[in-house]
Amino acid sequence: MRVRPYRETATGLSDLSHLGLRDLLGTAVRVSPQLRQGLIGTGLLALLAGGGRIAAPLSVQRAVDAGLAPHTVVPSVAVGAGAVLVAGVSSMALNRRLQDRVEQALAGLRRAGLRRVHDMAAGVADRTPSADLVARLTSDVDQVTTFLQGGGIQFVTNAAQLLIAAVILLVYSWPLALPVLVLAGVLIAFMLGLQAVIARRYDRARRDLSQLQSVVAESVAGAPVIHSTGTQARTRRRLDRAVDRARDSLLGTLPALHGNAALGELAISVMTVTVLLGGVWLALAGSPAQPPLSAGQVVAMVFLVTFFVRPLQFLVQSLGEAQNALTGWRRALELVTTVSAEVPDGSPPVPGPIGVRVEHLSARYGDGPRVLHDVSVEIGAGEHVAIVGRTGSGKSTFAKVLTRRLEPCDGSIRFGEVPLHRLTGLAGRVVIVPQDPFLFDATLAANVKLGRPGASDADVLRVIDQLGLSGWLAELPDGPHTQVGLRGGRLSVGERQLVALARTALAAPDLVVFDEATSGVDPATDVAVQRALGVLTRGRTTVSIAHRMSTAGTADRVLVFDGGRLVQSGPPGDLAAQPGPYAGLLQAWS
Repeated sequence: MRVRPYRETATGLSDLSHLGLRDLLGTAVRVSPQLRQGLIGTGLLALLAGGGRIAAPLSVQRAVDAGLAPHTVVPSVAVGAGAVLVAGVSSMALNRRLQDRVEQALAGLRRAGLRRVHDMAAGVADRTPSADLVARLTSDVDQVTTFLQGGGIQFVTNAAQLLIAAVILLVYSWPLALPVLVLAGVLIAFMLGLQAVIARRYDRARRDLSQLQSVVAESVAGAPVIHSTGTQARTRRRLDRAVDRARDSLLGTLPALHGNAALGELAISVMTVTVLLGGVWLALAGSPAQPPLSAGQVVAMVFLVTFFVRPLQFLVQSLGEAQNALTGWRRALELVTTVSAEVPDGSPPVPGPIGVRVEHLSARYGDGPRVLHDVSVEIGAGEHVAIVGRTGSGKSTFAKVLTRRLEPCDGSIRFGEVPLHRLTGLAGRVVIVPQDPFLFDATLAANVKLGRPGASDADVLRVIDQLGLSGWLAELPDGPHTQVGLRGGRLSVGERQLVALARTALAAPDLVVFDEATSGVDPATDVAVQRALGVLTRGRTTVSIAHRMSTAGTADRVLVFDGGRLVQSGPPGDLAAQPGPYAGLLQAWS
C-alpha cells in the first residue's frame, strides 16, 4: 500500500506529531478501514447502552411524584429494570463489537508495519534503530490494547450517556443545567489544551523507552564481549543514563496529569453541589421563568448529574492512559505511512544477466562530505567484476549505491536500459551477500529455502551438491536439519557464509553483489567458499567487494578505488603487470 507522504523525521520515517486528534483518527481510519465498518450499528448500541442507564432516574422520578403508590411503583421499577437490562446487554454487545474491530485494526497495523519495514528505503532502515522499529510494532501497539482492556471502550458508552444526560437536564431545568454545562465545557476545553502538552511528553517517554530497550538488548547480546574486555563499568554507566532518561521522561508526564485530575475533581464537585442546592431551591421557591420542581424531579436531577459527571470523571482519570495509547498508535501509524521504496509504475529488469552502466556517480552519507566522486563505469552482462581499494576508498559505498541501500546525490545508474530508481521487482533478481550473513533460528535447510519460496528439501540438497558442499553438509550432526541457532551462532563464520551462498544459489539471481564475502573465513573453509563462488558466479553478473586479493585474481575485471574515485580498471593480470595502485595493493597483500 502506498499512502500519501507526510512530514518526515530525520531518519526518514513519517512524522505525524503535528496532526491533531481529528486528523490522526482520519489517518488511522485510512490505514485501518476495519474501524469504519458497522459505524451505524455501533452508534445505536452506544445510544441503547447510555440511554438505558438514564431510564432508571426517570422511573424513580415518576414513582416519587406519584407518592410511591403501588400501582405506579411496580410499573416504574419494571421499566427501570428493563432499561437497565437493555443497557447491560447493549453495553456487552458494544464492547465485543468494538474490541473485535479495534483488535482487527491493530493486527492489520502490525502486518502493514512489518511489510513497510521490508519495503522501506534501505537508507531509512539504516538510520532507524532496529529497537525503535520493533517497539513501534510491539509495545507501542500493546499500549492501545492495554488501554482498551482497561476500560477504553467505555469512552463510547460514556459519550452517549453524557449527551443524553445533558439533553434531559436541559429539559428538566435549563437554568439549573446551564452552569453544569458551562463548567463541563470549560473542563473539556482545558483537557483538550492539556492534551498537546501530555502528547509531547508521552512521545518523548516512548522514544526514551525505545532507546532503553536498544541499550538493554545490546548489553545482553554483548555480555561475553563486555566480560572479556572488562568494560562492565562503562556499560553500566551507559545503561544507567538510559534508565534515568526513561524515568525522568515518565515522571515528566505526571505534573500535567495531576493538575488535570485536581481541576477535574473540583469542577465535578461544583457541578454536583450546584444541582443539589439549586434543585432544592427551585423546588421550594420556583420563579416565573422556571416553575417549581417536584420532589421526583429533584431526585432525578441528582441522579442525572451523577450520570453526567461520571463520564467526565472517567475521562479526567484516564486521560494519561488515553494519551499514552494515542501516542503508541501514532508511532505505529508513522511506520506504516512511511513512503515505500517500491515503485508502483516501474519496470522490471530484463530476464537474464544484468548489465550495469554507471555515469558520473557521486554519493554522500546524510549531510556529510561526498565519499564517491564522479564514478563512471560499465559492467557487462555476465561479467565478474572485483572492486578493491584501501579502507575508506569508497568500494563498500559503491556496492550500497548499486543495491539501492544508499541514494546517489549526483549521476545515474542503469540496469540494462532502465534507471535504477525506476526498477521494480528486484527481489530475487539482485541479491547482496554481506560479510556476516543473517541466519534465522531454524534449520540449515529452512534458511537455505528462504532463497526461493516453496523450495523443497530436494532443492536444497541439489543446490548444495552443485556448489560442491555435500561433503561439508555430511559432516554436520543432522545434515540439512541441523539447527543453526540464533543468528547462526552454532555455526562458524565460514559455515554461515556457506549457508548464505547456498541460499543465494537457490534464488538464482541475475546480479550478485558480494560485500567482503570471504573476509572472515578461515583458510580451511575458504577453499569451499571459493569453489562455491566459482559455481555461483558462472553465467551471471557478479560484483565482489574484495578484501582478499586472491578473490580479485579470479575476476574478469578489477575496479580499483582510491579516495572515492575510480582510478584503475582492467583484467587483474594486466593491472598486476603495470605500476599503479593495484600493483601496490597486491604487493602489500603478498
